[in-house]
Amino acid sequence: MAHIPTPLLDLRKLSSEAGDVTVATRENVSIPAHTHPTTNYVTVTEGTLYLTLHGTEREVRPGEWCTIPAHAEHAERFVEKTSVVVFWIKDQAG
Repeated sequence: MAHIPTPLLDLRKLSSEAGDVTVATRENVSIPAHTHPTTNYVTVTEGTLYLTLHGTEREVRPGEWCTIPAHAEHAERFVEKTSVVVFWIKDQAG
C-alpha cells in the first residue's frame, strides 16, 4: 500500500494562482541538476530524498521538509520507495 493514499496520488497536481501542489512516490530514480522558476517546499512522508543543493547533498527523511529557492540548481535521488508532497510557490511580486 502506498504511503500517500491512491486518490491523492491520482490527482498528481493541484493548481492555483499562487502555485501548485504535487504528490508523488518515486523509487530508484535520479533527477539531474535543474532549476524551477518557483520556490519549492518539499515534505517527505516516506523514504528518503537525497537532495543536492548548493553543491551539498543532504538527506530529507519522513517528517522533515526542505526549501529549494527559485532558480537554484539542484538534483534529486530516490533510492528506496519515497513519497513527497511538493508546494511550488510562484513569485507574487509585480
